Amino acid sequence: MPGAAPKAPERDRFAALARFAADVAVSAGDAIAVDDIAIVTRKRGRANFATAADHAAERTIIELLRGRDASVPVLAEESARKDVAGAERLWVVDPIDGTLNFSRALPFYCVAIGYVEGGRVRAAAIHAPRLGETFVASEGSGATRNGVRIAVSRVSKLGEAFAVASLRFGETRTKGSRFVTLNATCARLRVLGSAALEICYVASGRFDLFVHEALSPWDIAGPSLIAREAGAEIRSLKTGSDAAWNERQVVIANPKLARDASKLLARR
Repeated sequence: MPGAAPKAPERDRFAALARFAADVAVSAGDAIAVDDIAIVTRKRGRANFATAADHAAERTIIELLRGRDASVPVLAEESARKDVAGAERLWVVDPIDGTLNFSRALPFYCVAIGYVEGGRVRAAAIHAPRLGETFVASEGSGATRNGVRIAVSRVSKLGEAFAVASLRFGETRTKGSRFVTLNATCARLRVLGSAALEICYVASGRFDLFVHEALSPWDIAGPSLIAREAGAEIRSLKTGSDAAWNERQVVIANPKLARDASKLLARR
């Protein structure tokens, strides 16, 4: 959640953590073996699994993060320990967000790293190896893509919005569902298969609106800061208010679109 802007010493510390996170994300992401797609772990849901590359990348990332400060716990997708989520400081990691895309040689996947302190995300880095893009943000210092400042789009009408959404499968044909409502309202609706990248694309103005109903902490933590620092609001679909760093159901867009989308999709 947003709060008072950090003072200069803290802002500098968070910026340093963001640079470190970017170095780790790039190092681990660029080392991912693109043919290491053997399925190691199967999870709940359709086509939801982890490859050998997911596990290898996670081990590398955790080792690098702990090498900086072993006292900071790591909440990572393939070895998640729920008891660390409430720690005062923690790293939140998705070694490959978009594993299905990765396994099919589609370029829309990324390494996502966020640093949480005091219940807020303070630093983040998202690296998409096959796309050659690295998104970085720290609290109070803005967000960048490959070192260039980014900002959310200025589209102010839902009817003109290019949206990206991941909603329940059964909603595609359910009258009055969020999916049907959003599809009937927005200019176009897409799904890329990597929530972290989709949020970064909203942050950089490629998409205007992001809606998701089933995020995990590692999907939202890092990308949410990048979106906030680029001028987005992150709202809870459940309450319509500002979302926590690990909120499962969110709307992300510039403030006007976020408010309007929250009202449109409320209580559906």
